[in-house]
Amino acid sequence: MKVIRARAEDAVVEKRTETFTGDVWGDPLMRATDGVMVNTVHFGPCSRTYWHRHEGGQLLQVLSGEGWVATRDGDIQRLRKGDTAWTPPGQDHWHGSDDDTFLVHVAISLGTTEWLEEVGAEEYESFRARSTGVA
Repeated sequence: MKVIRARAEDAVVEKRTETFTGDVWGDPLMRATDGVMVNTVHFGPCSRTYWHRHEGGQLLQVLSGEGWVATRDGDIQRLRKGDTAWTPPGQDHWHGSDDDTFLVHVAISLGTTEWLEEVGAEEYESFRARSTGVA
């Protein structure tokens, strides 16, 4: 058994840059253990991950703010405080904040993460427009 405290011992908040767009910080709750990684992720307005997929899937629990999670097939869902999103193993997706709010979520990632290409500004706006009905 392992008790997970509020954050990993000796954890350091890291500004995420290589696979994120905008101002994003990761705060490890649990370092990778048995193929599971748990992080609190803080997204500044209009920030997001690159496209990526997880070997065993990913669970997102939204703590505050609003944002989006989207898949390659064009499905986009709004995320709000209290929501939980599940992306199954191998599903290409991205997630991040809306353009006028922060988003904080706990990300539970199972297995390895494969990072893909950036979600560009035009693509991000296209997803948002389709979701909100703004053309």
